[in-house]
Order: sequence, then structure tokens, then C-alpha cells
Amino acid sequence: MSELRGMIVPLVTPFDSAGSVDAGALIAVAEHARSHGAGGLMLTALTGEGNLLSADETVAVWKSVMNRYRGQMAIVPAIFAMTTAEAIRLGKIAADLGADAVMVAAIMPELYGRRAERHVLRFFESFCSAVRIPVVLFNYPSLAGYDLTPELVEGLAAIDGVRYIKESTSDSRRVSEIIDRCKGRIEVICGAPDVALESLALGSKAWITAITNVIPGACRALIDAVQSGDLDRARALNFRVIRPMCGLIRESSNTIGTIRVGLAARGIQTGIPRLPGLPIEVDQCWRDAVGRIFAAESELVS
Repeated sequence: MSELRGMIVPLVTPFDSAGSVDAGALIAVAEHARSHGAGGLMLTALTGEGNLLSADETVAVWKSVMNRYRGQMAIVPAIFAMTTAEAIRLGKIAADLGADAVMVAAIMPELYGRRAERHVLRFFESFCSAVRIPVVLFNYPSLAGYDLTPELVEGLAAIDGVRYIKESTSDSRRVSEIIDRCKGRIEVICGAPDVALESLALGSKAWITAITNVIPGACRALIDAVQSGDLDRARALNFRVIRPMCGLIRESSNTIGTIRVGLAARGIQTGIPRLPGLPIEVDQCWRDAVGRIFAAESELVS
């Protein structure tokens, strides 16, 4: 199985005018990522609205991409399930399809408060004992209802099969602490758009974030610049391309909508977000801002 390295793009899931998954457009999004240096593809993550897809749609997306790209780069399906049994069922399907790893969020709803750490440990023990495939932990506290603190990650790293964590809190200090605590048993993947430079410099070997759909050239160049020690170029990419793109997302308060219109500006139509998500309105100010970002990317990547 391929190691998770470099730029791993969490693909948008395109929808047609009827709101169904558009398999042809999905391959176009994947090909855009591949042609700009993606080391892997993540399917049905939050960027791909995996939490809003049915189980059948989820598996259909996995099959479409894996049938085309399996063996060419790492393929990592994301699993959002409300029960342990369903997470295991989907994990076994991903393994049978030939996935290189799965990202799993133990979404365990609790009406009266956050889940205790022992529940999180039990979930991943159960999943990993049933599904023989490398696991990427997903730390997104507001989604899952728990925080994978460095101390908890140290405990999870002892579970056979837990290999990576997508750390999405934007707290780059956690990269150092997890690496120090786990002593190579688990790798930290940067899962945020705004701390990639810091996270990569601290030891992350991969980056997974939504903006890689729209500005993959700059994101790949940032990774290469940090890994080669060219920090002047890395800082230029960060300040002139990466952070302005993050700013557009913050201003819109609509990550998925912004990524979709960003892809449309690249000539790739992916439809509108699935409800309750909404499209964003594109005005001349937005077009000008995207034009400046694309121009800076072209200058710095060429």
C-alpha cells in the first residue's frame, strides 16, 4: 500500500442538475488534482460532502475513482458513520476495493455532553480489529464531539492499524507534541489550510485540505519548497497564494461553496452544494481576488 505523502486532495463531489453524483465531473476533478502533482486523493471527506451522501452514493464515489486511479497514487476514502457497525461495514468495502488507507471519524452522538476518551478508544479498537487497513484519525472536534488531544493520540497510536492523524485544529503546536509522544508510531498530516508551512516544517509529511482542489500547483509547490529548505519561496507562496485563498473562505463562511466556484473559475463545473449547503454569489470583487491569487500562483509555480 502507498504511504501518504505530499499533497493529498480531498476531492469535491460534483452533483448534476438533479442533485445526483456526477461521475464524469468527479473524474475531471480527480484528473485536475493528479495533473498538478497530487500524491493521493481523499474521497467523501467533508470537502466531498461525505457526511451528506447516502451509503450507496459514498461507495459509488469510491468505485469511480479507485477504478480509474488505484495503483497510480494513494486513495483514501473517508468514513462518516453514526454507528460502529456501519463504520466497520464501510471500512471493509474500502479495503476490498483496494484503498490504501481510510480516514475515520468516530461520530458518536451524545445528547448530554461530549464523549469520554474511553469511548473513542473503544471505537477505534473495534474498528481496527475488524478492518485490516491503515487508519487515518480525523481530529475535527466540532464535528465528532471529541478532541484527539496529543495525550489521547498517544493511546490510540498503540492500536494496531492506526497509522496517521489528520490534525485539523490549526494548532501547529500539536504536530510537535504528537511526534514527540508517539516516537514514529503515528504520522501527523496537516489537515488545515492556514498552518501548512509551520506543520510541514515541524515534521508533517503530507497535507490534506480543501484549497488543494483550487490551487493545487501552489499547494504542491509549498510542500516542495519546505522539504527542500527553500523557505523564501515557501513564505512567498504562503503569503501571496495560500493565505489569500483562506481569506476568501473565511469571508464567505462557506468553504464548500467557495471551493466549487473556485473550480468553476478553473473551468471545472461541479454543481452546487447539497442542502443545507448553499452556493455563493460571485461578484466582480470576488473575481478580482481570485484573479490575483491565480496570477500569483502562476508566477511562483512556473
